[in-house]
Amino acid sequence: MKCEICNCNDAETAIVLDDESGERELYVCKACAGAERKKRQKKSQTTRKIEGLAPGMSITVSGAITDPPPFIGAILEAMGGMVDNLEKASKIKQEESEIKYERLPVSRVKKEYRIAGALHLEGLHLIGELEAVQRSAKALGMKLVGIDADGVKSTGHAFNLEYSGALERAKRFVGDLLEQERNARVRLYEEMPRVFGDSLCRALAILKNARLLSSGELFDLLSPLRLAALEGMLEGIDLATIENMISQINLSEIEGMISPVERDKIDAARADEINSVFEDVILNETAEGKFL
Repeated sequence: MKCEICNCNDAETAIVLDDESGERELYVCKACAGAERKKRQKKSQTTRKIEGLAPGMSITVSGAITDPPPFIGAILEAMGGMVDNLEKASKIKQEESEIKYERLPVSRVKKEYRIAGALHLEGLHLIGELEAVQRSAKALGMKLVGIDADGVKSTGHAFNLEYSGALERAKRFVGDLLEQERNARVRLYEEMPRVFGDSLCRALAILKNARLLSSGELFDLLSPLRLAALEGMLEGIDLATIENMISQINLSEIEGMISPVERDKIDAARADEINSVFEDVILNETAEGKFL
């Protein structure tokens, strides 16, 4: 009987072949039997470690391959870069945590640029330059630290300056910062009235109609109105009343200390009170001519 694979040599042994036709027994020569055995070994699963992974990471590839496919290489490269970035960010954060910062007092800052014991940077926020100022502070080893309350980040755009290094440099920075804030407010009044008018009208609409109002949101809404009151643009309320309202807001309340139901009751009562205060507040003729 001839080999059922090569049909040349005499059949010497039997093997089981599993292919597209299914599993079948063949009688083959020794040479063909050896060749089939090598094929089966190449197709068997193999697991090997891929080099170049980030520390603490590994990946296995199953199958008869000698090199990882291109998409695996791309994944490995991306993951390696991500880990490097995380390590760098962690190192920078650790270095920053070791820096000792001091808070610069703002008691001598002009009143129009102070709110709740902090620097009032609403103008820079509205013209879109606040983030650039924060980056500048960071580059100089300083931080503009906002107030987060009731889920409102940097509410009222009130910031304290924390600095490391020389006090005089921090004072100069604040002087330059307040000059930028002054220029920003001038730009709002003269060059960007639509932006300023939008912030005022939105704030008034919410204060007149809100059904729930947290302390953090109230503080944030009063911030642009304070700028308008400084310029005498409101009718039905004055600067003293707005600043008195701001001074009475408790931004250190901890939401988790009371239940959601109780929180809603407090926010509802606050909203009702504020609705009545701002019911008759409108932009005066000067503001209407500029913003509307």
